[in-house]
Amino acid sequence: MVRPVDDVPGVAGVNEQQLAAVEARGEVFVSAGAGTGKTRVLVERFVRAVCDEGLDVQSVLVITYTRKAAAELRARIRSELGGRERFELAQQLDGAWVSTIHGFCARLLRAHPFAVGIDPRFRELDEEQGAVLRGEAFERALEQFLATRAPDRLRLLATTGSGKLRRNLIAVYERLRSAGKPLVLEPLAEPDLDGALEALREAAQCLLDDVGATENQQAAASGALDLPAEPERLVDLRQLRAGGARAASYEEARKELEQAAFATVASRERELLQALLGLFAAEYAAGKERESALDFEDLQLLARDLLANDERVRESEQLRFRAIMVDEFQDTNALQ
Repeated sequence: MVRPVDDVPGVAGVNEQQLAAVEARGEVFVSAGAGTGKTRVLVERFVRAVCDEGLDVQSVLVITYTRKAAAELRARIRSELGGRERFELAQQLDGAWVSTIHGFCARLLRAHPFAVGIDPRFRELDEEQGAVLRGEAFERALEQFLATRAPDRLRLLATTGSGKLRRNLIAVYERLRSAGKPLVLEPLAEPDLDGALEALREAAQCLLDDVGATENQQAAASGALDLPAEPERLVDLRQLRAGGARAASYEEARKELEQAAFATVASRERELLQALLGLFAAEYAAGKERESALDFEDLQLLARDLLANDERVRESEQLRFRAIMVDEFQDTNALQ
């Protein structure tokens, strides 16, 4: 545990607890609050590794959470090396492995593009570009899904609505990929739809009893009291939205009921949703291939598979890195 205390005399900029973390060997985990010097410890460990232990600058892998944080970390390491007059090491930082996890994966893939079957000139999709491609892919997938005019497929669309179906299906797709799991919908127990409906009714009654509620808020609450216990009619309750601080609890209950209703429908229509999910995944992948683009999950999944399946690449990377440092470890997920 690192706590802010007075600096130890003779060790500029590093206090006693920080020094213990700097000098610890093997696998080291530092847990501390904001502003206590965790990054300072990481910088000091990096500098000592290359200055005192003789590690090559490019043999230390440093992962942080954002590109801005990576740039700041690189600048702090460069400054520290300059302060020790190790200018030759500071110059080597331009090629150092200091980046986000996505930056590391992208660099690894650019070094071995043909091993994973991607365009060496691929570009990385940002969130906005990815959202556009996913939206277009869903529309193409939905068109294929409905091409046969099968009654059960038309019923699913009529029940959920295109917008709701798109948002929830893409959310499931992203959740599975970020966990590194196959795109398979597992059987789910139906949620407590009756409980969610009752919670909304209670919240609606509270809003109706609030003398400070607006006319629009009370109109929405009044409509919520008469909702039927039919999931197909509860998946989209946008017409009953109510804004404002007084309606916050009501809005939370309304959204939870929508989710419970969709989950209920999804549990009953799992095979249909699985078919649509497969079509969407194929269309999204095709769209990215046409653009020679990869999204953040592509970078991680392809890098993972490359290291897992290609023994030559895995051994070369194992030999390359002598130390791995991860800043903001709590922000990583299972796939990373």
